[in-house]
Amino acid sequence: MLIGLTGVAQAGKDSFFLLAKEYFQSLNIHCERIALADNLKNDLKSFIEDKLNINIFNHSKEEKELIRDLMVAYGKIKRQQTEGKYWTNLIKKEIDQKIKDSTIVFVTDIRYAYYPEDELAWLRTYKNNCLIHISRLDKNGLIIPPRNQEEHENDPILKKNADIKLCWHTSEDILLRKKESEEILEKIYEKYSRL
Repeated sequence: MLIGLTGVAQAGKDSFFLLAKEYFQSLNIHCERIALADNLKNDLKSFIEDKLNINIFNHSKEEKELIRDLMVAYGKIKRQQTEGKYWTNLIKKEIDQKIKDSTIVFVTDIRYAYYPEDELAWLRTYKNNCLIHISRLDKNGLIIPPRNQEEHENDPILKKNADIKLCWHTSEDILLRKKESEEILEKIYEKYSRL
């Protein structure tokens, strides 16, 4: 089963995956995270370390904001050169193998639905797929907005096409986050158990 997570930066996609992993482990079901951006980060790692003295895999929030536009621009160029297929082509073989091994795979950064074979369309090519849109309310109860033009344009399309939507609160309370995600995880488990 392939599950795509979408939402703007800092919505909690990786946090949701960690809760999902814990949930499925309690049921003796293996799940793994794959991110399209991991290959992008590998490509840019040396350049960013050499030129900016920032570790692309281990950085502060401030450093992430400094390099975000560079990562988005590089990712966009590779997507334009391939009509949206570059990053998904890099992970397809790995995902196919994991699904064959009955692993639930979470792709934690489905961000585009622009080209005919873009990330959303690619996700839908898998027989057992699900797109979960995640948004998060800030401490004032407002939804965290898009960080850039790319998110501003694509997030509404992805949200509209999501199978499941989760809007959770900004909180350090892990029990609250578990509660907010529990109903969704139960739906995924029901679908998985019917495969």
